[in-house]
Amino acid sequence: MMASISTGSKGIDALLGGGIHTGMITDIYGESGSGKSQLCFTLCANCAKDAASSLFIDTAGTFRPERIREISGSQLALEKITYVRALTTIDQMNATKKILEERPTLVIVDSLTSLFSTEYSGPERHRALMKYLHELALLAINSGCAIVVTNMVRTAPPITLVDQAGRNVAQAVIPWQQREYLGSSVSIYSHMRMKLEIVDVANSSFQAVLVQPTGRVPVPFAITALGISDRK
Repeated sequence: MMASISTGSKGIDALLGGGIHTGMITDIYGESGSGKSQLCFTLCANCAKDAASSLFIDTAGTFRPERIREISGSQLALEKITYVRALTTIDQMNATKKILEERPTLVIVDSLTSLFSTEYSGPERHRALMKYLHELALLAINSGCAIVVTNMVRTAPPITLVDQAGRNVAQAVIPWQQREYLGSSVSIYSHMRMKLEIVDVANSSFQAVLVQPTGRVPVPFAITALGISDRK
């Protein structure tokens, strides 16, 4: 089985220490349009090019077979992908059984928390998600597959600035308040976490930031017809 899978960007591969690693959960999160699903499509296409199989668990209707054909340059790439459309968290959990049945090299869960956010609330939402992630972590280790989960971000309400008389004078949103949804629970079982950020959509300018482990410089990347790539 492959030791790692290329993201399509040499810069992101280096950021992750060689690409997406097998035997691990890699958490990819960011705002809508930052390239999370496009990265997943590129990973599936790159697996297919190496004759490796993928399991794609789609919880939000994001799967686009035409993009994988375009990125890979071959209709045959879709034959290497097992696709599951999960409409409930039970569907999502049951789909993971296919990991031991089919032994894919890559497992995509796009997105991780969308169904949990609608079916659960309060502490129970965290408990259910952590139980699911614990099972995924064991499957990644025991089967040797690479598991990639995508997740959204939430921005905290704006801060209201007041003067000495207590009157509201302004509102401000501090950038660091944009946090991963249920990130405290996701981080417990994720081996690596990477945030994708939009720099300039018009110029296809994005950047990847390694959040866990930390300490590396953000890497620029682009989204092209052939998937994720380095910026030229």
